[in-house]
Amino acid sequence: MAKQEEKVVNQYAQAILAYADEHGVQADIIADLTAIRSVVDAEPDLTALLTAQTISDAEQNELVDALTHGAENAVVNLVKVLLAHHHFAYLTAVVNRFFDLYQQSQGIEAVTITTAVAVDDDQKDRLSNAFQKHSGAKQIQATFEVNTDLIGGVVMQSKSLLIDGSLQKKIAKIRAELLG
Repeated sequence: MAKQEEKVVNQYAQAILAYADEHGVQADIIADLTAIRSVVDAEPDLTALLTAQTISDAEQNELVDALTHGAENAVVNLVKVLLAHHHFAYLTAVVNRFFDLYQQSQGIEAVTITTAVAVDDDQKDRLSNAFQKHSGAKQIQATFEVNTDLIGGVVMQSKSLLIDGSLQKKIAKIRAELLG
């Protein structure tokens, strides 16, 4: 992301987070932003249409109203401001940055836990708790994946921490030591 784009994305994300915190509507903002992001991501032509100079203001407003129907006023205003300042193409980046900032403010660390085989709920809890203890996070948001290439063991990765306890990694380490 270019420096200017990153600055713009951060400003919008920080503003919507500050509003959510100030008004105690974090859950509503999160739900609305998630829904709007999923629509925009699923329909890339929507961004092209909304940013095109070929549709009238009335048509643009109709599309925005449909996209934001029932959303918190701050979310509606965010979408309108992004459009007015020709930054609508940044919407997904703004939403993603908002979630990053929100998780940081709440002490939540997102982690992907990859195992060689599917694990049951008890194992998921134990793996999540182990990562939480090791990372020192207040809370974690775990996503579980299966990758049979690991052969055995587990890999836990967040933005700031990688714990690789896979058999694949151990075999590679032994191979490197043997081959010098």
